[in-house]
Formats: sequence, C-alpha cells, structure tokens
Amino acid sequence: MKKHKQDNMSDWMEEAKAIAKAERELGIEKWVILSIEYQTKDYRRVVLFQYDLPRELYEKYRWVVRWRQARCQCLHPRETVQLYHSYYDKKTGLRTDFNSCLSKLAASKAQITIAKNREQKYLFWQKQNNLFFDEHTDEELVKFRAKLKKKEENYNPLYQNIQKAVQEHLSHKNDKKGEVLLHIPTNKKAAPLYSI
Repeated sequence: MKKHKQDNMSDWMEEAKAIAKAERELGIEKWVILSIEYQTKDYRRVVLFQYDLPRELYEKYRWVVRWRQARCQCLHPRETVQLYHSYYDKKTGLRTDFNSCLSKLAASKAQITIAKNREQKYLFWQKQNNLFFDEHTDEELVKFRAKLKKKEENYNPLYQNIQKAVQEHLSHKNDKKGEVLLHIPTNKKAAPLYSI
C-alpha cells in the first residue's frame, strides 16, 4: 500500500523527535570546532582562527564566522582561505557525524522507542476493538516483537562500543596531559535502557 506524503512527513517528524529525545537521554552535548585556515605553496597549514563552540551557538551566529572568514580572505588575498568544521560530543569527545557511533546509538534508541510506542498503540486498539484478540497468538504482534527484540540486541553492543571508545579517548587525552585515568563518570541516564 502506497503511503501519502503527509504520512511520510509525520513519520519523519516522529523519528526526528525520537532522535532528539534519545540524544537528550544519552546526554549528548553537540559542539563544533571551527578552523579558518589556508594552505601554503609547500602544503603547510596556516591556522588563522580556531573556535570551539556549542553547535546551537554556531548555528545562530553563523554570519559572524562567515564575516571572520571573509575578513581573513581580505587580509590574505593571494591565498584560498577555507573554513573547516569538526562536530563532536563535549562529554565524550566522540564525533557526531552522520555515520558516527554516537549518531548510530541515538538512532537505534529512537527506533526502539518508536517501535515500543507503536506496539502500545496497536495493543490498545486491538483490546478496544477486537473481542477475540490474544497477544500470544497474534501473528503480526509476534513478528513485531521478534524484530523489536533484534533491535534491542543490536543496541547493547553499540552502547558497549561507545563505552570502549570513551575510555580510549579519555585515556589518550589523559596520557597526553600526563595524568592517570582514575574514574570514568557515568550518567544514570546513559546506562543501557533496554536489557535483554
């Protein structure tokens, strides 16, 4: 059955809201490192300015960065001045690009939340409108729960990979400073929410 455009848009909005909620629950703080630089003829990077900003602040005042880049271009007219972005999570130091482990974790958590909400709606509707409904024998519900269980099984290894990556990042960061890593702070909300 073909979906209408409105259905596709509402599905997309539901998924976007679920991803934003999952990011809040996981405690992801979106930041961006901006670097305005150019490359010399002997291929050396010359960094003119570097900013470390919350992503929302950058999105709101993007014109300031563009103005700064234009000013640098005027100061160095023979060079090609470029602006480079690096999106990351402030707490963990991990990247938040489209195919990063943090974005996969948030998307996986959002899919599980959406699936559980749809399961609850389906159960409510069936119990209200179908006298002969049985949760244990309904084929659609059994298949749906099997898929949901598979998604939950895929979520836990992703979460473990994030924990390993955070430990490696923090130990690497602390090794550079000459400090010893004593304790990795854990957020109660960041613990695996779906145990199997």
